[in-house]
Amino acid sequence: MAVLYEIVRPVPILVILIGLATLPLIVKIFLQYWRLRHIPGPWQAKLTNFWLARRVWRGENFPDISRDLDKRFGRVVAYGPNRILFNEPTAIGIIFNTRNPFPKPDSYNVPVQAVNGKLISTFITERSEARISIIKKQIIGAFSTNAILAYEHHIDHNITRLMDRFTLSEQDKVFNIATWNIFFAMDTICNIAFSDNQGLVERQADIGRTLQGGKERLLHWHNWQSLPWLEELIFKNRWATRGSQKSSKLGELATERLQERMEKGGRGNFSDLLDRYLQARERDPATFTRSTILGLVMSIIAAGGDTTSSTINVTLYYLLANPRTMAKLKAEISQANLSFPPAWVNVSKLHYLDACIKEAGRLRPLLLDPLEREVPVDSQIAGVFVPAGTVVAVNTHALNLEPEIWGSKTHEFRPERWLDCDEQQLQKMERCDLFFSGGRRICIGQHIAWIEMKKYITALLLRFEIEAVEPNAPLNWSGSVNLSVDELMVRIRAR
Repeated sequence: MAVLYEIVRPVPILVILIGLATLPLIVKIFLQYWRLRHIPGPWQAKLTNFWLARRVWRGENFPDISRDLDKRFGRVVAYGPNRILFNEPTAIGIIFNTRNPFPKPDSYNVPVQAVNGKLISTFITERSEARISIIKKQIIGAFSTNAILAYEHHIDHNITRLMDRFTLSEQDKVFNIATWNIFFAMDTICNIAFSDNQGLVERQADIGRTLQGGKERLLHWHNWQSLPWLEELIFKNRWATRGSQKSSKLGELATERLQERMEKGGRGNFSDLLDRYLQARERDPATFTRSTILGLVMSIIAAGGDTTSSTINVTLYYLLANPRTMAKLKAEISQANLSFPPAWVNVSKLHYLDACIKEAGRLRPLLLDPLEREVPVDSQIAGVFVPAGTVVAVNTHALNLEPEIWGSKTHEFRPERWLDCDEQQLQKMERCDLFFSGGRRICIGQHIAWIEMKKYITALLLRFEIEAVEPNAPLNWSGSVNLSVDELMVRIRAR
């Protein structure tokens, strides 16, 4: 018995020590739960972010998760112990307000990339609103519609290259136009960024694995967005940064092009964004360091490559699946008496094409994961009290199907809803359209994207007749943070 007592006696002490060690965690979990106790949601999600991480890791996509939460728990729902989704139009103006903007939370630390072993923030990942304001003040002029006209020749050059390739090698053949469009968009944005490209259209291959590297980075963000502290612990600790961390493919590309430009004497007679960034460096060298310029170049390539091509592909998918809509768009293009490649001054007047792209984006939002913001002070959002420090987002995938906003038959592709409504209804839809995000952090390159998408689709329909091999097939897509169209099989012939 004495021996048994000696064995058992330390156990209570061990239990007490374990209890004391875990008490802070238990208290933290309880306090997080208590502060959002009035918000409905899965009980597991209200206790730990591992609930969301687990669903993502087993392959569920966020659009399905968010719509399921909306259906089960209502239009305001917790999707983490400190996270709330809002399917309420009134929430948009608060979450994305421009006067006192809600900053980006620590989930935006996850996609920060390494260049030569050093972590570089991009325009997308930068969380300091003050720093973003300083940068935007110097470069915003480079993204105005008038300024972008100076880059239009880059778009024309790549449209002509692609259409010539179609004429030479793809006429009357079945081929995957989605892949071609990815190559086109990446070559085009590289030309706009630094007056050069990787020749993806000619080589029909992901040279340097830049596209694949970008997808891997987005997948990494998607997988770890809900657990940024753990991602930092594993991937951004000092040993990882010192030792194994190499430059990303995108970082390598941006570094090479910046180095080439610097060897040519810095800025010069270039009609591209890098030249505008180097001009800003002359005005404000303290802000526009080499790292800042690298981050800006990486941002425009990452945001303007796969994302633009995906929007083009989704729009083409819906047009090919809806012959009546396609015929109506062709009639608009035909009546415009356009040259080739079509000039933006004329393409900008194709309002039915505008509606087609907007409607495709409503049904298939490009941004799959939530656009999270952190509440800076205790706030009322859509009539709900939200304490400071809470991460909030708009449930875009549920909101985009609400009849009170978009009218009837919201599951159908109907571009006319953007044209046949009164001004008040149109303003409501445009306020709820977060295709390019919202507020102060709305996509700075949205005008570039619009010009590129409209000119490309118009040029394609001017030059070719196009039909889907399987017009009734579901969209073949995959995605992580962003939607990506994997396959769109078509047949074309010259007009």
